[in-house]
Amino acid sequence: LAMLEFGAFVPVVAILQASAQCNVTIQSGCLPHQPAIKTIHLSAKNGTECCTLCAADPACVSFTMNVKASVCYLHPGWDVLAPCGNFCGLVRPLPPTPVPPPAPPGAKNVLMIIVDDLRPEFNSYGETFMHTPNIDRLVKSGMAFNRAYCQQAICGPTRNSFLSGRRPQRTQSWNFINSFREAPGGMDWISFPEWFKTHGYLALGTGKTFHPGLPQNWDEPRSWSQDMPYYYSDNAYPKCKDWPNSLACPNSDPIESFSDYLDMQKTADEIDYAVKNTTKPFFLAFGAHRPHLPWNCPTQFWDMYAPTESVALPKYEVAPDGMPPIAFTYELDGMTQLSCFDEKYPIPYPNASTALPPNITRSFRRGYYACVSFTDFLIGKLLDKIEEVGVSQNTIVALIGDHGWQLGEHNIWGKHTNFELGTRVPLVISAPGLKTGVVNDLVESVDLYPTISILAGLAMPPDVDGTDLSPYFHDLASTTPKVAAFSEYPRCPSNVSEPWGDTTSCVHTDRTNFTVMGYSVRTSNYRYTVWVPWDGARLVGDFSKPFVGQELYNHTTDTEANFDAFENVNIADNPDAKGVISELHAIAVNQWSKN
Repeated sequence: LAMLEFGAFVPVVAILQASAQCNVTIQSGCLPHQPAIKTIHLSAKNGTECCTLCAADPACVSFTMNVKASVCYLHPGWDVLAPCGNFCGLVRPLPPTPVPPPAPPGAKNVLMIIVDDLRPEFNSYGETFMHTPNIDRLVKSGMAFNRAYCQQAICGPTRNSFLSGRRPQRTQSWNFINSFREAPGGMDWISFPEWFKTHGYLALGTGKTFHPGLPQNWDEPRSWSQDMPYYYSDNAYPKCKDWPNSLACPNSDPIESFSDYLDMQKTADEIDYAVKNTTKPFFLAFGAHRPHLPWNCPTQFWDMYAPTESVALPKYEVAPDGMPPIAFTYELDGMTQLSCFDEKYPIPYPNASTALPPNITRSFRRGYYACVSFTDFLIGKLLDKIEEVGVSQNTIVALIGDHGWQLGEHNIWGKHTNFELGTRVPLVISAPGLKTGVVNDLVESVDLYPTISILAGLAMPPDVDGTDLSPYFHDLASTTPKVAAFSEYPRCPSNVSEPWGDTTSCVHTDRTNFTVMGYSVRTSNYRYTVWVPWDGARLVGDFSKPFVGQELYNHTTDTEANFDAFENVNIADNPDAKGVISELHAIAVNQWSKN
């Protein structure tokens, strides 16, 4: 029997041919979520005897051979392979996947659009210099949640969170190593697209939905229908060729050659397929890379903006006054130098004297804005397609950014923080026939899964952490706002008093080796963040030890439209703030003391 590929590709090690029963493909890896029904110590250091023992036991479906220890583990099932130095094999075929029941009567289609590094900076949000006509069109036809916050400001963990419906403290995914499938109970969780698939939907994905490899192989086939394979276009992050060694540039290549355009076109093709070839409702997910770095986009979008010398600079190119050093990020996606016009510049530090030259800042900002407009164009193409095939009145369209971004504000370039600009995301949901408007209450990315489920006509998914926001689409006055939104971010310096030594944003650091975790509580009027020592054995922050840093920012007068008005002074040391800090610290301890 050939090995079934339930995870990412794992190299084939050998094919056992000792007997007909054990003519199975052996692959490198482990089955960390499979219990061992038997553990047998062997004298041989190959998989043949282990395979034979599994074949002879009717309860054994698969086996793992620890060659180094000469130990054979017999398992009752199969799941996603994890990388390790052992060998695994599937001896008996798995039972066929049950055919899901049909979708409930009246179930709505869903088009979910996930955009990388997108901050809520659109014309319809008050940023009138932005060219975002299609996002504005979606805002006009839907509900815009003006105070939406991600659970961790980095691609892999935030997507593991809102696509599983669980917070990072449950997914235990804080880096680019672990996925929610590896968390305790994670193999039993039903992901966002999987929930629709199991309810009779056609569920297809393109582009960057899950972060590549987290989970393995886009969680295919488990999360996605197999009518078409998951599609991800190559060369998602091309380097600038017209302006060599630059992070931002216009690109004269045909728009049809860009990976995001190809991913969008595939989604449009899937809409056609869903309407013409199946009676099922559809759940289609499109993930756009831009405005992720490099800010390399078709020239037509670069030209939408004023000349580079006219682009506004951040008002405060300096870290917040009184900010603890641990709160700052001393890298940009792992880079410690930024390139523009074939020149390299050190990553800015908290003090204003390290800010990038104004022309470089302006060029980067223009590149980011142009990439947002490129993605807006792609969103427009999909909205047009929905209308063209006649399903716009039966299709929910949801737009979410995976996290925010700092474009030089506070001297930061990137996400990787617990600040407002790193954690605040756009969240827009258009549900035909229901109320439209703007919601200023606090909401979170993790709320998207249950909300779309209810709006589409499905039941509330089980065991998720998010809140159903569908009442906002019926009666704004009767909703109960959240008390707080929660975000977190790890830090990994070997010396917490010199955090600038951490230039990796922890993405490649084993989670047991984090040194600090920043827990952030956003209420209507304040953001409180406390940086606590990390307990790598229990994978939790240790509130019993002295904190490494503490922050409190006053948001009482913020309108959310002025990106320079956020969090410029840390008032945690203000004696008048003791009561607020005590209250918010208690909320943090309660939230992150949960399992």
